[in-house]
Amino acid sequence: MDHRAALNRRSLFYTLYLTYISAGIISILPGPALSLLAMHTSVPLDVAGWIFTTSASGFAIGVMIAGLLTAVLRPKHLLMIGMSLMASTGLITPLAYFFPSLLAVQFAMGVGFGFLDVSINITIALAFPDTLSETLNNLHSSYGVGALVAPLLLSLALEVTHQALWAFLVGSIAGLACICLLARQYVPTTTKQVEKQPQQGVSRSRSVFGQILLWFMALQFFLYIAAEVGFSSWIVTAVSQSAAITIVLAAPVATVFWLGLTLGRLISAQVLKRALLSENMLLSLCFIGGSTSGLLVAIFPGQLAVSFGASGLAGLFFGPVFPGLMAIASRRFAHALGAVSSVLLISSGIAGMIAPVLMGILIPSFGINWVMAIPALSCLLITVPFSLATRRQRRPLHSQDDGHTMKEDAPLPETTGL
Repeated sequence: MDHRAALNRRSLFYTLYLTYISAGIISILPGPALSLLAMHTSVPLDVAGWIFTTSASGFAIGVMIAGLLTAVLRPKHLLMIGMSLMASTGLITPLAYFFPSLLAVQFAMGVGFGFLDVSINITIALAFPDTLSETLNNLHSSYGVGALVAPLLLSLALEVTHQALWAFLVGSIAGLACICLLARQYVPTTTKQVEKQPQQGVSRSRSVFGQILLWFMALQFFLYIAAEVGFSSWIVTAVSQSAAITIVLAAPVATVFWLGLTLGRLISAQVLKRALLSENMLLSLCFIGGSTSGLLVAIFPGQLAVSFGASGLAGLFFGPVFPGLMAIASRRFAHALGAVSSVLLISSGIAGMIAPVLMGILIPSFGINWVMAIPALSCLLITVPFSLATRRQRRPLHSQDDGHTMKEDAPLPETTGL
């Protein structure tokens, strides 16, 4: 790779990094600002919580639409549309004083996030095929940075201006800056082989839906998001109720979790870069470590030191799972990146809609301790479809239905772009 190509790739990576930070700020802010949004729209707090289900629904629909649009729009354009939706809805959110309008805004934000997620995964798979897993771990750590910054921005805005609007404004301005930076970037599009044979490319995209391997991978994503979202949604409540402390004192446990998740992705990128562990070994370690840490929280939620420490460890082990699984799927289905990304992210969106609500329904019947064991169990269960998928991938190529690898299907150019 020549010097100019290396500079282009580095510039693209940092632009995407900033984009994910902005997306993290915009998507996380409604959580810590929920009580304010409920007050503005004159609804009870439990009713206001439906904005998360609405946002998750928008995300699932967004990735579905984005998967279809990859046949006619380039990843760069999809990414800019997604970021535009997130930036605009992020600014409108604190200004919505009518609850149905707030739901509509959060739905649109979810759609934008769906566009952004699909297009970024495709862009990274095309631009960084030689360091895919390492790059995805580094990139997805930036979402954790945004998740950590969002509550701090909100606290600062409320302290200085007594209005949440300014925190949302920062996220939206950062998103608009990302759009301007993306407009100048050289972003890879499709591979030459697929461009020359578009009908064959469409046929391959359709054929992946009949492969059991794809559905094993979709189940892995479902179980992981159920674990991550379920844990992060209820950990503060679990610690607050079990230790009999206020939400304000218990809230930092969520920050510790997100900090651990961010560090986990950064550390795993270095582990893979230095070949200290194989990708499969690293993920297996994360499944076991994540489930063990989650169980410690479920067993000792009232012990603050244990809860905080185990939450940080849970984040540390959870962190590498999503980008690692996405890297494996992107390499395996390089000939149908749009379709596969949509399936995996739709599975993630469905898990995000179901897991927190299901845990909330079960808490009155089983208690917070038993229910907090669900994320740990979900993380451990990933080992089943992961093992089945790994075994199937190791079968000789001639015995598989499609028999395509990244190398065979489409040698990816380093610097093709707009």
